[in-house]
Amino acid sequence: MLRMMVQKLTLGLALALISGAVAAQAVYRWTDANGRVIYSDQPPPPGVKGEERNVRGNSIQNNEASLASSDAQKRNPVTLFVSECGDSCDQAKGYLNRRGIPHTVVDPTRSAELNKKFREETGGNVIPVLKVGERKLSGWSEANWAGALDTAGYPKSPPFAKPKPVEDLTGIDSAKKEAPKDAPKKDAPKPNS
Repeated sequence: MLRMMVQKLTLGLALALISGAVAAQAVYRWTDANGRVIYSDQPPPPGVKGEERNVRGNSIQNNEASLASSDAQKRNPVTLFVSECGDSCDQAKGYLNRRGIPHTVVDPTRSAELNKKFREETGGNVIPVLKVGERKLSGWSEANWAGALDTAGYPKSPPFAKPKPVEDLTGIDSAKKEAPKDAPKKDAPKPNS
């Protein structure tokens, strides 16, 4: 039993040493007679000055969730039509951020132009609206939104970095310049509570 454990330990140690040697292989760099820079795993010819560099394996780790999100974003971009409508809008924004979904935010109550965009793209007057590619979901429903995002190929868990909206068309800065906050809003969408 002890002999078997020693053999396994020896084998494990040998494999660790071999994999370490493979991960940090030497690469040689030199300039040939024609002025070309050569990189090789073989040392330069005798009489040619070169330098040895230790190169480790790939240090970039792919984040599969991030790649999936990027692919889904290209095929089915997400737009969130939302305003300061209360709990349903807050929950909708929070859900997309927690899940790490890259999205464009449009607040149709901020300007006539954004209101027109909202009506043209959704055909309605209820917010929040989630648009995933060409699919539109009116009103907040976590189950429905999750299903639409899953079907579109978005990952169920967020990528490493905290998501930020791709584009924020809330118009907060321009709205402050255009009209006071208490100005009446013509044809403003109604919240779906």
